Amino acid sequence: MEAQIKELIPFLHQPALEIRAIALHHLVPYTPNGNQYRHLLIEQRQTVCKDMKALCKEDPVTAHDALRSLINLSSEPVVQQELDDADFIKYIGLLITNPKSVLADLACMLLSNMTKYEPTCVKVIQATVEPVEGLSQSTRLLDQLVEVFHKGYKKEYNPEADFHFLASVFSNVSSIRLGRVFMIEPASVDDLSPLTKIQIFTEDPNVIRRGGINSVIKNCCFEARAHERLLDIDDMNTLPFILLPLCGNEEYDMDEFEQFPEEIQLLDDDKVSHPYIFIIMTYFFSILIV
Repeated sequence: MEAQIKELIPFLHQPALEIRAIALHHLVPYTPNGNQYRHLLIEQRQTVCKDMKALCKEDPVTAHDALRSLINLSSEPVVQQELDDADFIKYIGLLITNPKSVLADLACMLLSNMTKYEPTCVKVIQATVEPVEGLSQSTRLLDQLVEVFHKGYKKEYNPEADFHFLASVFSNVSSIRLGRVFMIEPASVDDLSPLTKIQIFTEDPNVIRRGGINSVIKNCCFEARAHERLLDIDDMNTLPFILLPLCGNEEYDMDEFEQFPEEIQLLDDDKVSHPYIFIIMTYFFSILIV
């Protein structure tokens, strides 16, 4: 089998698309983590990643196989380095922000893995693209990703996409200071801090979406100079979105209760606190920082 896989790899850059697509389709099963032949693809990662990046730009069926393969392989840091490509990042951004893209969610998953590599985070933050009609007039790719994450909730922007994995992208990006500054500072296109558009999802039913946003908030809390703005109810007002997942239907002394943020005072009687201890601990950590 090893010999057959090695023979297939060169077919990924044959001139005929049909041959490339068939070779790719037969290689997809060997890309997941744990497959005994996966190492053969990683050993030839320079060639494999270059060819698969090109195949991402072909017809949707072929591109789907290429994206799936790269998602699987990019759990490896050495593959993430091969995908640190400014032009490819912009193309993945187009797949995500195109309202008719059937590959948007796969592109979000791939970008989530790619941004685990810090230089790629920097490229995502600095990337400039054309405005997208109906989404954003900003020329900053990250502005557009924030907008599609917000406006695309419950498939309202693209019926084929949920965009949940963008939360992981934002978490990765905000792990570096350049990303935290982006999240906190008002965007030039609408004078709103990007964090205010995504912090509303801390109680979302999807664990990927709420878990990623929880990490973004925690990361932004490390910006000590922004603490006043984060807590200001007339500015970013982030505190209620940290506290809401921690609150249940407990009873409080009335004098104490009236000191809570207004959002906390309006909870339903059947409100329950977040069920996952790891996420709860992250919120406690955010509170301790600020």
